[in-house]
Formats: sequence, structure tokens, C-alpha cells
Amino acid sequence: MNYPIYRTKAALRFSLSRNCSAFIEGAPAIAGRQGQMQKGERKYDWQNQKIAMSVSPEELLAIAAACESLRIKGTCPLPPLYHDPKVGNYNGVPKQFKIEPYTNQRSKTQFIAIANLSEMGDTKRQLAIGLTYANLFAIELFCSKASSIILGWDTVQAQKVNQEKDNTLSPQKQEEEIIDDGEDDIPF
Repeated sequence: MNYPIYRTKAALRFSLSRNCSAFIEGAPAIAGRQGQMQKGERKYDWQNQKIAMSVSPEELLAIAAACESLRIKGTCPLPPLYHDPKVGNYNGVPKQFKIEPYTNQRSKTQFIAIANLSEMGDTKRQLAIGLTYANLFAIELFCSKASSIILGWDTVQAQKVNQEKDNTLSPQKQEEEIIDDGEDDIPF
């Protein structure tokens, strides 16, 4: 399950993997290709320039709440999400994700927010994507759905993801096997 947002200079993608891990990923457009691209063609450097950040269910719910607040009130209560892999004794560079209200209305599209995904290593890299009302609503829905799947609240979708991952029995089938174990039924 994923939700991509493509812009002229960069792309942003919210994704949920089969093992129920959620990610926010961004990639810049391939340099030198902007004048050569055909209409509808999208070329981004997902191999070499991608910035990826894993997010927890609680962070997904915070992003969903921030998107709703931006759509309705025009304010964003979400502080930047900051991940430093070295805190958990992992290799990698710190990453940050934030959504802010958009104040510069010079563009043709009426953006109401900006999503910033940045990497704070030796060379700081940052990708900024303008978000419309529709993008905020889709991000809100994605984050709500993904967090409910990860937390097990959406059992139907979680079963589909788990069955793709491995062919274990669903809880309903396990219950049927327990009921049909051949023992005499107790009449009450």
C-alpha cells in the first residue's frame, strides 16, 4: 500500500510494506532531465538520492492529526519528527520530517502545506513538496489506515497482508478448527 506525490523537482511517497513497516520516502528529480521529459513522464532518482524514514504507528497518527488540522484550521500541531539511528546503536544519518503551512502563494497550484523530508548528515539534503487539500486528505487516510493495520485494529486488511507474507491460518479458520475438533458439544 502506498501513496505517492509527484512534483516537478521531487517526489514523496508514503508506503506500508508487507511486513507492516511504514516509511516516508523522497527522491529528487533526475538532474538534467527536466527539459527532456515528455508530458506525464516521471523520472526520480530513487536509487541514489532517496531519503527514507521509518515511522511508527503513533507517528502515523500524529501525521494524520496534523493533516486534518491543516485542512480544517490552517494550523499544524505536528512538531518535526526526528529520527537519529545512532541513539539505537544503528548506522545511518539523522532524518527529519515535518509538515508546515504554506505561506507563499505565488505558484499556480494552491498549496496549503509543505512537507519537508531532510537528511542531516555531513551534507544536509532536503526535499520539499507542496501539498494540496487533496494530498493532505489522502495522507490523513493513508496514515490512519496504515496505523490501524500495524496495530491490528483493521483485522481484515492485516489478514491480507499476513497471508501474503506467509500462509498461516487466519483467526477465523483457526476458530473453525477449534470448534470442529470432533468433541461432543456441550448443550447450553
